Amino acid sequence: MRKYFATGLVILLPIALTFWIVSFIIGVLTDPFLGLSESVLTSVGIHSHEALVFGSKIFALLFLLALIVGIGAIGRYFFFKYLILISDAILHRIPFISAVYKTSQEFIQTLFSKSNQSFKQVVLVPFPHANVWTIGLITRDDFEIDGRVAVFVPTTPNPTSGFLLMYRRDQLQLLDMKADEALRYILSCGVLLSTDQKNSVSPFQLKKEQ
Repeated sequence: MRKYFATGLVILLPIALTFWIVSFIIGVLTDPFLGLSESVLTSVGIHSHEALVFGSKIFALLFLLALIVGIGAIGRYFFFKYLILISDAILHRIPFISAVYKTSQEFIQTLFSKSNQSFKQVVLVPFPHANVWTIGLITRDDFEIDGRVAVFVPTTPNPTSGFLLMYRRDQLQLLDMKADEALRYILSCGVLLSTDQKNSVSPFQLKKEQ
């Protein structure tokens, strides 16, 4: 019975977690358009609450996809790209908004860049205190402040949130693990490892100094 239950969890949990993450992202993107969607559906004779709730989300998602594709096409092939440049310049000059906009812009560009490696190295760091170790990802190692490096410590099971901490190099233990393997390990609450790591004595093989 326990084996069947465990097998069921292995099958259902990835599906449920994927559905939850996708639903959360869709909700964040479509919520601003729900009012418009309800107005459109009401104007065509749909008044049922259940139909309005479900239909509004579908309509908002389709509208958002069409809007993204349309803006992308216009910005790529027509003069609209010059308007984007002007808007970009204006947003960079507005106090406070410029800081938020610039940070968001750089993060998105880094995320979708094929040539850039966002996370330089997977490490073990002492957190939340000296006797406990957790996985971290080095994001910057070029600071000139006491030889410190910036380390992002993700939370589980949602690695998109976490803590940005500054460590001395001698506080870090380098792991022979890729960033995507570390994120998979964190996302699964420590259950899933890569194939090579499953065959190892320990999932945390320290990286040999070169």
